[in-house]
Amino acid sequence: MYSNNVTQKLIKDHELIPGKEIGIRIDQALLQNATGTLVQLELEAMGLQKAKTEIAVQYVDHNLLQTKNAEDHLFLLSAAQRFGLWYSRLGNGVSHPVHMELNTTSITVLTNALLIKLP
Repeated sequence: MYSNNVTQKLIKDHELIPGKEIGIRIDQALLQNATGTLVQLELEAMGLQKAKTEIAVQYVDHNLLQTKNAEDHLFLLSAAQRFGLWYSRLGNGVSHPVHMELNTTSITVLTNALLIKLP
């Protein structure tokens, strides 16, 4: 018997039309230091005062050379403070499993750097 994948189920259950634009509310944002710098710069360029997700966390776990990337890490810390993100320092663990363990209370889907809560 054929079973629909998650995308097909979402389209069917929410009466979405393939190819038509839809809006998605992001519940949680998971940033890591390899992409976080660009994301934080984009938040600043967009003129946002605060992250608009229920939970937003900046993890420092991918590029661990503190002496080589100390300026990036300081920027991520200051940007996290500015935009109201939690900051997980170097050595706290790998972002994906740590985030899933500490910050998910319902069924979620992890895609790229975002967690989206399913209804």
